Amino acid sequence: MKKFTGIAAIAAAAGIAVTLAGCGGCSGCNTKTVNNALTNSNWFTGTGFKGIQPFFILSDEHPEYTKEEIVYDVTFDNSKNQNKSYSVEYKDGSMTTEFYATRYNLNSENIPESYRTDKTEVVYYYKTSMNISVRYTKGDASTEWFEDSVTSECYFRAAEFALSPLYSKQVVKSASPKNFTANSLENCYERVDRVYENFYNDSFTEVTSYLNRGGENEQCNVYGKINKHKNTVFDNSSLYIAVRSMKLNESFTQGVDIFSAMSGGFSTINVSGSNSQLGGDEHKAISAALADKGLYSPVTTDAEGNAVEDKGVPAVAVTLNYAGGGSTNGAAQTVWYAAIENANNNTARTTMLKLSVPVSYGLGTLNYTLKEVKSTIWNG
Repeated sequence: MKKFTGIAAIAAAAGIAVTLAGCGGCSGCNTKTVNNALTNSNWFTGTGFKGIQPFFILSDEHPEYTKEEIVYDVTFDNSKNQNKSYSVEYKDGSMTTEFYATRYNLNSENIPESYRTDKTEVVYYYKTSMNISVRYTKGDASTEWFEDSVTSECYFRAAEFALSPLYSKQVVKSASPKNFTANSLENCYERVDRVYENFYNDSFTEVTSYLNRGGENEQCNVYGKINKHKNTVFDNSSLYIAVRSMKLNESFTQGVDIFSAMSGGFSTINVSGSNSQLGGDEHKAISAALADKGLYSPVTTDAEGNAVEDKGVPAVAVTLNYAGGGSTNGAAQTVWYAAIENANNNTARTTMLKLSVPVSYGLGTLNYTLKEVKSTIWNG
């Protein structure tokens, strides 16, 4: 049975590094996929441009070019807790995402020697950082408050190359749920201290993954035949960016394969449109935060000039679930994005508004809700 592990389950702190399981425009790969996911640059005002806009490349020469940086509140809802064996509490949660373009050296010494090639590419860089406090309770006994943190960073190519990844890294320090039932407080959770580094070759047919546990015991695994997958393949830590790039609506459906080093390989995820709505108060707060950075213009009058209550930024929701279902470890996630109303004037940039992630073993749900847009993509 599978669950969303690593970034997506322990913290749902999205990472990056998407990829196409076929050619994707990369050299040395000519096997087409059967179920391609169409990726677009939905973070730009003009979504049809498949490349990387020069104004998204951070540089000292252009200090006016800015990255996207967003802060999310992370809160815990245990109102639907289904676990009768033990419980968990989370507090003081926050996640920050950073997104911009940069130059990536494919001949760097840290890259496996067989993957090196003498060139530098302009690629996307995406980073998420999440911190939260957690404690477990069984009966009358509770643990201390543990300080969980998950950081993910990734480099990946443009939409014209299906956001194919070059490198991703996940740093996980967490007290994570261990079992559905536990006979002692100590068996409720597992302390995780791991670093994963994943290097994809230039033709995107193979990924080499390094695991470091607690600063030692390094392990290396090689996963090949990526180009033989029937679905588009994404790195687990880029899943939410990948979904952001799709043409989402309530009837949308798309199967994708994700690579997760923590879960030991590839899994198929179904991305499906949903009619889930944002709560009234949170929708207002999110809309105000977007409006503060020019990503949304409230509508307070109708065509006749009469005062009306603003409906908030239009949003679209999708669910993410493992194909086949039946997992007791983790249920479907729900993600809300700003909807695209005009593909040529995408004011809200398909910004991720909220992420709702069930905690493993029926313990509750973590909600990541947009709090502040610290900076947004420069628009010339």
